[in-house]
Formats: sequence, structure tokens, C-alpha cells
Amino acid sequence: MTSTKFFPDKFTIKNYYKLFHPKTPVRDFPQFIKNSFKVSLITTIFSTIISILGAYGLSNLELKPKITIGRSLLFIYLFPTSVILIPIYKMFANMGILNTHLSLIIMYIALTAPFTTWLLASFFDGIPNSLEEAAYVDGANWIQTLFKVIIPLVTPGIITIAAYTFIYSWGEYTFSLVLLTSSSLKTAPLGLATFTTEQYIEWGLLLSGSIIVSFPVILLFLPFAKKFASGLMSGAVKY
Repeated sequence: MTSTKFFPDKFTIKNYYKLFHPKTPVRDFPQFIKNSFKVSLITTIFSTIISILGAYGLSNLELKPKITIGRSLLFIYLFPTSVILIPIYKMFANMGILNTHLSLIIMYIALTAPFTTWLLASFFDGIPNSLEEAAYVDGANWIQTLFKVIIPLVTPGIITIAAYTFIYSWGEYTFSLVLLTSSSLKTAPLGLATFTTEQYIEWGLLLSGSIIVSFPVILLFLPFAKKFASGLMSGAVKY
């Protein structure tokens, strides 16, 4: 019986070479990575914009409507994923956007924007109204006030929601499995699944691919780790 070792006797990059030199489109791992970047970046940009505008509006409401709307934003998270899979599939099929990255982007925005809007609203609530009033007195409209006065003050919150959205979109598996069928459109999590079958698991390719997929998340998180952590703590105010 061979013993298990933490470090191998012989290091090799053979599996990484196989990943980036696929012999079949079904396992085109570089394309899977590109697809994940495309979907995650577009989702992050649009979800962050929606969250900023939504959180700013929510923060400026009176107390009772703010509480009601703030809680209703989280209503979607009461339903398990399995409950909404079939309705979402049928809706996108009727819209004619099934098996496209657009369907995945719309789904990810719908899943992340409510929570990130609710979270970011807590940052806006922490800004004194006197700053906005001073900007209005100086002749600024609400758009100038938002982008030149408010947004610079809630940068940790924006970094927090952007990082959350990217990480969620990058690693999501269930909806991408249901909505995408073409090999050329698969994202990285679906690409990793191609290395497992009922008969065997290609551990070398699977683990090498897992390390590569984890790199963008690590590289994104480490430079902003302090702001990300402080952002989550600062935004943990319940309506």
C-alpha cells in the first residue's frame, strides 16, 4: 500500500500544459476562463451601478418606506434555488435568450443587486445630510452631488459589493449548468465538471484547473482585504 504524502516526490506542470492545450472543444479550458471573465465583469459593472443608484434612493427615503423596501429587497433570498430554476428556464426560453451569456448575466444581476443595494444603503445612511445640503447650496444637482460628494465617501462599500458580485458570478454553478448547453459558452465551474465522469475522475486536470480558477478570486480579494472586511462590518446594519 502506497502512503499519502503532502508534497509529491516529483513536481510536474504536465497537467497545466494539458489544460491550456486542449485537444477537443469540449474541454477548451482557456475559453471557459474567458467566458467566466466576460460574464463576471459585465455582471459586476451593471450590478454595481444599479446598486449605487438604488442604495442612494433608498437611503433618502423616509424611515417607514425605507424599512419596508429594504426588507423586501431580501425577499428573493427566501426561495431556494431549486424552486426558481424551472420558471427561470421557461422565461428565458420564451424570451429567446436561452443558452446565451446574456441570460446568465441577467440572472446574476437579479441575484446580487438586491443584496448589494441593501448592503450599500447602510453606507449612504452613514453620510451626514449636511454634506448633501452644502453641495446643493453650492449649486450642484443630485447627479453631481452623488458622483462628486457621496460616492468618494462610500468607496469601501462599493469595493465590497463589487468584490462580492464578482466572486459570486465567478464561482456560480447551478444556473450556468441549466442555462448554458453549448461547450463554447461554458464558464470555468462547468469546465471543471468536464474532468469528472461516472467512470473516473481526472484528478490532475481537476485540481490544476481548480487552482487556476481560484487565482482571480485571490488576486481580487488580497489587495482589498481590509476594505472588504471593514465594508462588510460597516454595512451590517439591519433595517
